[in-house]
Amino acid sequence: MRKELLLTLFLIMSFLVNAQVGILTPTPQRTLHVNGSLQLVKELNVGGSESVQGTAGKDGEFLSSNGAGAAPTWRTIESQSFLKMVFTGQKNNISPSTGSYTGSNSASDYEAQTKNYIYNIVNKIDNNYISYDANTGIFTANRAGYYNISTYLSYNLSLNGTNQTAGTAISRIQSSSDMSDYISAISTGHGERTDGIYHQLTGIKFLNSGETFSLRCVYTQNFRLASGNISISYLVP
Repeated sequence: MRKELLLTLFLIMSFLVNAQVGILTPTPQRTLHVNGSLQLVKELNVGGSESVQGTAGKDGEFLSSNGAGAAPTWRTIESQSFLKMVFTGQKNNISPSTGSYTGSNSASDYEAQTKNYIYNIVNKIDNNYISYDANTGIFTANRAGYYNISTYLSYNLSLNGTNQTAGTAISRIQSSSDMSDYISAISTGHGERTDGIYHQLTGIKFLNSGETFSLRCVYTQNFRLASGNISISYLVP
């Protein structure tokens, strides 16, 4: 009890003399100076005024300094123009599961035989930003902004017979509403007895809420779509 009274008296005297309170320090450098750890069981309020309570921020926000003499501000990661990962997916199966898709025979009829690349495993999805239809392979932007898309995919031609593997592979990340609107595209030529083809695409595009896109693939011979992965990040405009 005596120690507690002495500590209380010390704090009062320190406050009266310096208008500053020090805990475990005889020379406080600020209005409240704690020389030790601090535990908050509930919220931390910042800002406000002498008569107005400060804010505790929202779930997921972080405290950002505004410099000396100014109250810090609760901010979101997105407001700082950071990339936010909103989707990651994988394809570890082969499609079609039996047989092969019919090839285009020539690159000129790409749209007639093209197939959507479908990810059968969704590792992460943030539906506040993007939706994914695992039946069609179509992505839908749920929030306007820049979307950075990075993919790896592969074609399998191992079922093709003699003189049936040489050709051209075309892979495109493209808008569903405008087939000529490509976010990223690649076209590669391959010789006879090519059993596997591997493509990587990366692109960034501003998408309005409700806009859709998919990864579209085709080969000039019969083909199957094999393993791959995708990551999609969002950047606030």
